[in-house]
Amino acid sequence: MDVFEKLKSSISDFSKVSAETAREGIEKLSEKSTEFIVLNKAKMEKKSIEKKIEDSYTELGNEFHAMYNSKKLKKSSSDLKEFSDKIDEYKAELHKQKIEIHELYSKLSPETLKKEKINSLTELLDDGGCTIEQLRIEKNSPIAGKRLKNIKLPKQVLVGVVQRGDETIIPDGTFGFQVADQITLLGKKNDVENTIKKFNPPKE
Repeated sequence: MDVFEKLKSSISDFSKVSAETAREGIEKLSEKSTEFIVLNKAKMEKKSIEKKIEDSYTELGNEFHAMYNSKKLKKSSSDLKEFSDKIDEYKAELHKQKIEIHELYSKLSPETLKKEKINSLTELLDDGGCTIEQLRIEKNSPIAGKRLKNIKLPKQVLVGVVQRGDETIIPDGTFGFQVADQITLLGKKNDVENTIKKFNPPKE
């Protein structure tokens, strides 16, 4: 499943969660943020272990290469055992960390889990040079009153859900934009930024 397919399957949750977060009190946000802190700490530790394994493989390869060039390969079994043992140790540590992360996920509340999926999606977008942005259609917007099919968008931009009051809309080509619509845009960062300027031109 490519980035845009993952976006399409998650975008409705993104919009709803964004609206819910805006309405939540500071105390509730603090409680939920604790789950994120614990989970993100475990994920960071996992990445750290993966980096150690990668560095160990690099060190092992460099050692092996040096021994090959110096005609010392006969000693490779004993000399390289230290590196091999260290890699096995890191792999065991990584396995434990993956189990811990899996257990943390299983304990997350449905709402927090939904937000974590969105957070993971955002990371995926960042890695691919993409982004998700929301904007409100202003009175001076040139797209107010126009249908989606009549608006020329960059190929790398998708219009996700539209929040109109309490109504969440999945727009098709016949959808008509109205002032105060809350629109979710997703795609390549530059294209999304240019689309935002097109939808809501800077006031002169």
